[in-house]
Amino acid sequence: MERCAIVVNVRDRFSCLAECLERLIAETPEPHDLIVVVGGASDRIRNDWLRRFGDRARFIFEPHFLNQAQARNIGLRAATSRFAVVMDSDVFVRAGWLKGLLDCQRETGAVMVVPLILETESRIHTAGNSLYITYENARGFGHKELRFHDMPYIQGSNLKRERIDYGELHCQLVEVEPTLRLGAFDENILEVGEVDSGLTWAKAGYSMWFTPSSVVHYRLSSPIAAEDIRLFEWRWNMRSIRKGYLYFEQKWKLDITERGQFRYFLLRYNSQLGLLPRLFPSASALRVESGLARLLGAMVRTAPGPRRLLSNLQAWRIGYFDWPASGTD
Repeated sequence: MERCAIVVNVRDRFSCLAECLERLIAETPEPHDLIVVVGGASDRIRNDWLRRFGDRARFIFEPHFLNQAQARNIGLRAATSRFAVVMDSDVFVRAGWLKGLLDCQRETGAVMVVPLILETESRIHTAGNSLYITYENARGFGHKELRFHDMPYIQGSNLKRERIDYGELHCQLVEVEPTLRLGAFDENILEVGEVDSGLTWAKAGYSMWFTPSSVVHYRLSSPIAAEDIRLFEWRWNMRSIRKGYLYFEQKWKLDITERGQFRYFLLRYNSQLGLLPRLFPSASALRVESGLARLLGAMVRTAPGPRRLLSNLQAWRIGYFDWPASGTD
């Protein structure tokens, strides 16, 4: 089997990386080069990773936070193989995952292949993706479809290999040379890079495929540790994300905010980290925030005002009110 690079980047939590690497090493007997690209990690956790995995992985550390595209491009430029898997640190692979991806690429000639991605141990996040576009007054509005989302997955399924419009960024096998040459991972985009790369590859005439013969588990939510706070806040800042969305719209003449609805997803996702830890990033602030959340939850029916005030402060801090309710300016 052709040797493959595996490039792992941190998505929004440093605390998932060790478990991700442990699972990856245990479930990947195929010949591979493991490259881990991380920006902004403390010396303490960097030293811990090197102690635990330094003999199995090449670490590339940068002093500042990296978005997914930046980290992936650094890793791809360091790769010496024809193919590379790019994956986030909150993805946990299952037996046979790499062989399934490589078999599909060999038999289809795809520039990119994605596995079946679960969001719990037994529920589908997506089985490949379609991009639906509708028009209003000559303006295009894109909507992302996660195929078979929320369907149960127990011990296999009747899912078939098929072509896709784009693939989720959680885990992808890519052909390195055209991916770098085309700039498929655009570093100006903090979110919605999966659609941008799909459009880029398709415009150049390449095909993309989904295969159910490879299965990974994307951890949809997990606890936020003290070392994750600054990274999580930076990664999901809605002002920064909106700049990327406006850039995407100018690039493709396509509004991908799903007619303004995506901002509600961003608000909900940001709710995993409360206001107090953002202001005073520490383990103590996380514990106090957890206690306040339970207290406010009990108070919300009789005294909704305090909760609404905190929610509005949180929304202002992350840039929620900078997003228009429908479309982009």
